[in-house]
Amino acid sequence: MSAGDTKNGYEDILGVWVAPADEAATWHYRARSPGLASGADGRPQFALVSVGSVVMLALTSAWGVSAATLDAIRIELAARAQLPLERVTLRQAPVTVDGASLMLGDGKGAYVSLADSKSSGVPPYHAAFNVMLDGEQAAKVRKALLGEHGWMAVRYAVTDAAPMRRSASTYQTESVRVDVSLRSNDEEEAMSAGRYRQSQAETDDAGTAVETQQYTADAADWGLPRS
Repeated sequence: MSAGDTKNGYEDILGVWVAPADEAATWHYRARSPGLASGADGRPQFALVSVGSVVMLALTSAWGVSAATLDAIRIELAARAQLPLERVTLRQAPVTVDGASLMLGDGKGAYVSLADSKSSGVPPYHAAFNVMLDGEQAAKVRKALLGEHGWMAVRYAVTDAAPMRRSASTYQTESVRVDVSLRSNDEEEAMSAGRYRQSQAETDDAGTAVETQQYTADAADWGLPRS
């Protein structure tokens, strides 16, 4: 969990960050960390293929929560709030996920980006990677598949939705009308003098600055078969 999640009132429910929304009986959720996407057969979308001296790595990552887990969270929230299950609404937290990075590490916590990918833009924010590896890079990937931490990871940059900017305008008007009567040669002339003033003041509420948070998952925790 990132510091931003703690500050914004999220709590861990069944391994997912959950926080109350502004609407009644509604909660926002966000995944704790990214993982591998699953295909139609339920298998992780991951392949490491060697052909002679050529090694290809292909995978699709995701930052989301399964439907089964969301159903279980709704049951938990309904029990806590003493609400009928059908009244409980769970929504993906309002965020922007532009893309993800596939990274290789040194086994000690330092990472460098191997490839970047645009996300699908909608939950669960799929990002696809297809990379040709050299010998050193392939060795690091294989260490990760043996369950060693610090050799390969996927990182998502997630930006909270910007708050709405509001403007307020204040108008002030003032008018003064003066009538002056002048007499000349028994004729009355009327002269009117008028003054009109209008002022306008506008203020902008800058709101809270948006924050980008990093969500990272080490490949050793992806649940892939050891190879």
